[in-house]
Amino acid sequence: MKVELMSAVVVAVMLALLAVYTNLPRRSGTGGQLLPESVSRLQDAFGVSSQSTQQVILENIQGELRKGEFEVTIQGVKDLASGYRGRVPVLHMGYDNDVWSGTLTCKVPTDNVTSFTFDVRSLVNQHGKVTHISIDVSEVEVNQSQTGEAPLSEVSMYLYEHAGGSSPLVDQLGGIVPVLTTGLVWIAEGLIVGVPLCFASLGVVVLVDRAMIPVWKKQLRNRSVAKDRTETIRS
Repeated sequence: MKVELMSAVVVAVMLALLAVYTNLPRRSGTGGQLLPESVSRLQDAFGVSSQSTQQVILENIQGELRKGEFEVTIQGVKDLASGYRGRVPVLHMGYDNDVWSGTLTCKVPTDNVTSFTFDVRSLVNQHGKVTHISIDVSEVEVNQSQTGEAPLSEVSMYLYEHAGGSSPLVDQLGGIVPVLTTGLVWIAEGLIVGVPLCFASLGVVVLVDRAMIPVWKKQLRNRSVAKDRTETIRS
């Protein structure tokens, strides 16, 4: 009885597998090869899943903005994220001491995150300056049998307005300071080299004028007196 029951179960399973196999679509001209979607159905039916590895990038950008440029910059970042098929799911803003500051998180497809980062840096530099960028790259396993969207990379930003601002006078002084610094360095080097050289030259002049020239004149005078005496004796 047990043998007949086991035989019946085996026959039933084989018939079921044969029915599934004969109903699967086949591609013409491929020698009865199964289509990829058929393979996926078999994998799902027997609990087999294929996985692949994809990169996910996490970035952090910090920027200092001129006063009054915060709202324009935030709107520009939103437009850039939308243009790269991303979104801005998190945005925190605060107003303190007459200036705005805030953080925002952008979700962008990994294929577009590099271009998005360069465009954001250019945007922030137009309204201020980028002070910090950090990039972390990690790999995640993605189930190919799932039909969900690919993992998105995350770009977090911290933007704040600079309270002080810069006046034209400060900007002009900023351009003059390097020239003044170079001039002072040259003056210092000139003093370090020139002052000892002047004293040495003065010493040489004093030595020649007070010592060498009188000795030379005395020698000439002695020679002249000796010559006169010699001529007097001969005559």
